Amino acid sequence: MSSDVLNFNQAEIDLAALRHNFICLQQMYPLRSLMAVVKGDAYGHGLEECARALVQAGAGNLGVLDAEEGVRLVKAKIQADIHILAGLQTKEQIKAAVENKLIIVAYSLPQLKLIEDLAPKGSAAQVYLKIDTGMGRLGLPWREAPAVLPNLVRNTKIFFRGLMTHLATAGDSEAKLQLDRFEEIIEIEKSLSLTGGLHSALAGPGILAHPEYEDSMPRAGLLLYGANPLETVPEQISPERVGLIKKLKPVMTLVSQVIQVRTIRAGETVSYDRTYSAPSDLKAAVLPLGYVHGLSRSRSSNGWALIDGRPAPLLGRVCMNLTMFDVSSHPDPRPGQRAVILGRDGQAVITAAQAAQWQGTSAYEIFCLFGRLNARAFKD
Repeated sequence: MSSDVLNFNQAEIDLAALRHNFICLQQMYPLRSLMAVVKGDAYGHGLEECARALVQAGAGNLGVLDAEEGVRLVKAKIQADIHILAGLQTKEQIKAAVENKLIIVAYSLPQLKLIEDLAPKGSAAQVYLKIDTGMGRLGLPWREAPAVLPNLVRNTKIFFRGLMTHLATAGDSEAKLQLDRFEEIIEIEKSLSLTGGLHSALAGPGILAHPEYEDSMPRAGLLLYGANPLETVPEQISPERVGLIKKLKPVMTLVSQVIQVRTIRAGETVSYDRTYSAPSDLKAAVLPLGYVHGLSRSRSSNGWALIDGRPAPLLGRVCMNLTMFDVSSHPDPRPGQRAVILGRDGQAVITAAQAAQWQGTSAYEIFCLFGRLNARAFKD
């Protein structure tokens, strides 16, 4: 018996929509390679399944979180250049990356030395050097890069593919400063005639906010899955990029079902701590979904679900595995009805941005939570 029969809740993953989104994004960069980021189990959408669909759509570069995800894709016979974005630390991780011909994004001198030591005789590890231009996270500080790059010129154990950085913001003066710093390092790289000469600076927000920037390999993450990483559309985004956002299709739909319909009398309370008191008689649908499935307790009395295509406001506290929704305005509420927590049902839709606002988080976390904490079903 398949898992979708045994589970009340299911994340439906539309692989056709994923392929559509990649093609739309690649059309923005017809002469450059677009990296499809599938890190974090493809943002909760399913690593191997999404990687395979993206390669079918033409993706030649994939970005994963770590060596474990990279090796999984190799074992799944995914034919693409697989980049380990979060870097490696231990000998075992580096050995696995080199043996499986994964591309390493390195971020420190000790790491480069370890990669050099572990690369087998007669072959070189493929490496990008990550530069911290102002993110304040992983990366070789940009001020130190001029002293480090010359050491890579004659290194026979490292095949230097190029440089990578990551923007902390997009579309503002600080992002422009980061890009200017990155360009300074690129000029040094060019003067040294290093092997690869590629560079990658723009992730999803940068793709939207900096169409003028010449990037060898932009990295598309959240956009692939049909969500806007900027959450709003700033005024400076070009009409072309606004049009791109409108073309994207949501890939994930989280569905549950009604397991009971209750009558709540005026003055009676709903759920833990009695935080919600019914102002008048109402009908409440009980869904077998709660914070163990990614519906955060912060959603208590906040937002709605779509039950039989109609909005149903959330009532009271979200419990571990049960939550109540107001279906008083629904013509025939009953057990077994489909309930959509994320995605479209008929003409109504709950976007990842909406769900994130209700939970006080980002669309990134919404996808990761809903996709990894519930059974998944894939459709083409």
